[in-house]
Amino acid sequence: MLIALSVSFCAPLMTSAANASEPHPHQGEIPRLKMDGKPVVKLSEKDLEQIEAGHLWMKSQEVNGVGTGIGIRDIAAPASVVFRQISDLAGYVGKVPMLSSLKVYSSTKKGGEVVEKATYKVRVIPGYYYEYYVEHHASEKKGMLLFYLDYGRLSDFNDLQGKWYLEKHPSKPDWTRVYYQCDLKLFGYAPAMVKTLLTSKGLESAIGWVKRESEKVASKQLAAAFVNGVQLAPFRARMTPVAASSDNSMRNDLVAQSTTWIHSQGAQNMMCAFLATLSATLAASHRRRNSAA
Repeated sequence: MLIALSVSFCAPLMTSAANASEPHPHQGEIPRLKMDGKPVVKLSEKDLEQIEAGHLWMKSQEVNGVGTGIGIRDIAAPASVVFRQISDLAGYVGKVPMLSSLKVYSSTKKGGEVVEKATYKVRVIPGYYYEYYVEHHASEKKGMLLFYLDYGRLSDFNDLQGKWYLEKHPSKPDWTRVYYQCDLKLFGYAPAMVKTLLTSKGLESAIGWVKRESEKVASKQLAAAFVNGVQLAPFRARMTPVAASSDNSMRNDLVAQSTTWIHSQGAQNMMCAFLATLSATLAASHRRRNSAA
């Protein structure tokens, strides 16, 4: 989630020096992010057009030894679905690229925030990995998840922090606009280009898996709604006067309505599921007509 960790191609390989029994050498060297809304970023009309077109907008830089990256992308899933993906730490393994293990060792709730601490192990190549300890603060009400190192334990990164921010899409119902920021500082010397590359690759990887998994869940939910008939009510009402219309005209009418509905829900990828349900409904209607005749 935090870093794609193409470190193996950019920095010397290392075995982990992390130690849960030793404190980190400092309590944070990067100015701490807060639960105060979306990352500060200025977007031009061209930037917004890029995001609206479905592409990842990204900016990364290195300042005073800290690599910083911000990414923005639209996801075809409600914010509640996206939030569950980023806050379900136990479900990260198998979704997050190169993450070999994640163990939550502390979980509490403070007000509306869930605070969890977890050990991450990221495999670089066989025999080499990075281990680090992260404290997470998640607030579904605010649509945010904030994270930074647990400074009570020694991590393989000098410093690390980040923020997820979710907001409803400005024009597409049931879509979410996702903002993700990550700041990274390595131990020792590393060229600015390396830190910029790490943060940019980390952004692409993190937002990529969250988009993939969120849209997968949203698609399954939509398919289940169709199968259970929840979303067919508007169409069934139009199907009542069966004798007054042919199967072809009914099909054309329903497909026209369904196309409008599907686009409004941000579920274009569920057209096949809808057509399968529509076909079954029409077949049942045809059987009823033949039986009545």
